Amino acid sequence: MKRRSWLLTLFFAITIINYPNPFNPYAGQVATFECTSDRTTEASLYIYNMAAQLLQRKPFNLQTGVNRVTWNGSDANNDLVGTGLYLYQLIDNGKQRLGRGKILVVNQ
Repeated sequence: MKRRSWLLTLFFAITIINYPNPFNPYAGQVATFECTSDRTTEASLYIYNMAAQLLQRKPFNLQTGVNRVTWNGSDANNDLVGTGLYLYQLIDNGKQRLGRGKILVVNQ
């Protein structure tokens, strides 16, 4: 089992926000995920449904400063997802979770 220093974990923590939340992909809205980083690293944004099934993986290469990636509300088959709550997490190539959150999809 790996041991990690809490200080090291806190040092690499990145806050990721999303907007608009909720969003409506059927109306053409796009969700933007944004974070500020003090380092450069390759990462991926994973989006899951509430059954913990992976719907989408988006490259999210972090550079120093503000970083953004968008999601149009589609799954891996390019089908729009239904109304509901979805989970996301940002993971670097070393498999360390950098951030996570929830996003609400409301189709009208």
